[in-house]
Amino acid sequence: MSLQHSGYQYCIIVILLSLLATGSIADFQEKEEQPPILIGVLANRGDEIALQEWGPTAEYLEKNLAPLHFSIVPFNFNEITNASKIGEISFVATNPSVYSYLEYHGLAQRIVNLQVPGKTKPETYFGGVIFTRSDRDDIIRLEDLKGQRFVAVDQDSLGGWQAAWKELKTAGIDPLTDFSSLRFTGNQDDSVLAVLNNDADAGTVRSSQIERMAGEGKINSSQIKVLNDMHDTYPGFPYLLSTSLYPEWPFAAGTGTDPNLSKKVATVLLEMDKDDPAAIALHGSGWAIAQDHTAVHELLKTLNLPPYDQTTKPTIQEILKHYWQTILGIIIGVTVLSLLLIYTWKTKKDLVHALVQVRESEKALLTSKNELENVNRRLSETQERLVDSIQYGKLIQQSILPAKAELDTHLSDYLILSLPLDIVGGDFYFFKEVHDGYYIAVIDCTGHGVPGAFMTMMVNALLSRVIETHPDETPAFILNKLHILVQETLKSQSESSHLQNGLDIALCKVYPDNNRLIFSGAGLPLFVMNDGEVKEIDGEHVHLGFSSNKRAFALSNQEITINPGSRFYLVTDGVFDLPGGEKGFGLGRKGFKNLLRVIDIPLSGQKEQLYSNLIEYQNNWIQKDDLLIFGFMVRGDEGHV
Repeated sequence: MSLQHSGYQYCIIVILLSLLATGSIADFQEKEEQPPILIGVLANRGDEIALQEWGPTAEYLEKNLAPLHFSIVPFNFNEITNASKIGEISFVATNPSVYSYLEYHGLAQRIVNLQVPGKTKPETYFGGVIFTRSDRDDIIRLEDLKGQRFVAVDQDSLGGWQAAWKELKTAGIDPLTDFSSLRFTGNQDDSVLAVLNNDADAGTVRSSQIERMAGEGKINSSQIKVLNDMHDTYPGFPYLLSTSLYPEWPFAAGTGTDPNLSKKVATVLLEMDKDDPAAIALHGSGWAIAQDHTAVHELLKTLNLPPYDQTTKPTIQEILKHYWQTILGIIIGVTVLSLLLIYTWKTKKDLVHALVQVRESEKALLTSKNELENVNRRLSETQERLVDSIQYGKLIQQSILPAKAELDTHLSDYLILSLPLDIVGGDFYFFKEVHDGYYIAVIDCTGHGVPGAFMTMMVNALLSRVIETHPDETPAFILNKLHILVQETLKSQSESSHLQNGLDIALCKVYPDNNRLIFSGAGLPLFVMNDGEVKEIDGEHVHLGFSSNKRAFALSNQEITINPGSRFYLVTDGVFDLPGGEKGFGLGRKGFKNLLRVIDIPLSGQKEQLYSNLIEYQNNWIQKDDLLIFGFMVRGDEGHV
């Protein structure tokens, strides 16, 4: 009985081991048969160097995203675009101009940006270097390049051609006609060596390329002379530079790539240490969040390069087809306000005429009581009509303000405190939803009363038009466009002058999905309150729309992370100019921040407290300007703000 029992046990053990071995072999075969995730890389220095530089990145991803397998596929400038179009690759790492082409056609979406070592911190921007040999005393300026042999990397290379092309164009040089020859080598190293070997008189490569080749022992940097040095414009940039700066290489996901995989890859790359072998192989300093490529798109538009080589100006019929609602709104608004102004002028004229009659009646010592009562009645009716017309203007002005339901949808808490100097005023607030977030602003137009109300109607229509036309642009870009439209709209009958009207504005674009807020201001600031501390973010000290400002401003964008509990306040300067205290001094920005610090209650309950504190500060002094305070908190997804 014991031998038979042992035999049964032996058979069972053999069967179990066979099943386990079969499962392990199947798992092993499944892993072996899983295709690699392909990463297309622009081989601007040749395939061999591309594999040396990017191979460690694939190994880094495999190590941190096991059991996934990644493989680097080098492409030249023409091949990488075609590979993205047919979906051959899941991810692509390329220069910004090639990426901007892919982005425009919906073939890729950037997830992170390369950063390179800098003097004090990693750099996320690069440009181009225009250079010649140091012994060429006949070539000092860009203008000296006319009639010379010029060499570049590739027509699609931003750092190795397009950035330099823009500078040459600005200097009045046409590369197609002014050079004795223009040749593209296909990679960065060959362009540098062509100049040093006297196969070309001058050339251009991307910034950091000369330093990189010198570090590899391929060249001596003392043999290089840089033309059009830009370090006065970019004093902190650590490499040789002759052009404007543009975002560094993006790492982008193809349109067919799984979004969850893209998030994992982006997270792992952002965690890469600057001393990691993968970062060192790229001559980089790790990865940063994806950068704004607006400057690259503007460069391509300036040079009329793909995808902007087929653009044409819209016809009047196309403008009417796409913007008829905005145009109709402006026409109706201008017509209503014009009628209101005419009616007000006529009413004022009637009032003056009535006053003249009263004075003549007084001089003539008319004693008729009925006639005096009749005149008084006419004056009263005239005044009532004037007030009614202004009240009607107030209703029209209020109709352009955002609806409460719209604000409740996007803001978790907010307050609006508006104290116009007259029944209607020149201060108003603005809200516009776009596909990736929304714009929110306060605007201070010149003038008070009816003229100020006229300006608010016009500015609201123009601002809506700019945002509808450019929904993906930054606040600084929107304000520059608004400045130009206000000037054109207010142009008088004379072609050489403008009406002296304009506005101050604080404009925010909120990205609730990733807790970001981008601010740009012209004359007005933004106040941010976190954990009881109030920080002022100043706008540019400029005003929009005035004829003295003949060109677009160099307005800047300031990005702010939205923390849990963050409160934002947009304020017009009437609050800072509010006279009060013992000597009638203005409240000022410091005084306003002090008011915010002492109020630690929800925004919806702050309005009465702020109003009470402002009235207490004002005392018996007279208000000088319209006042507007817009405070808000961003409504986020669950687990966020």
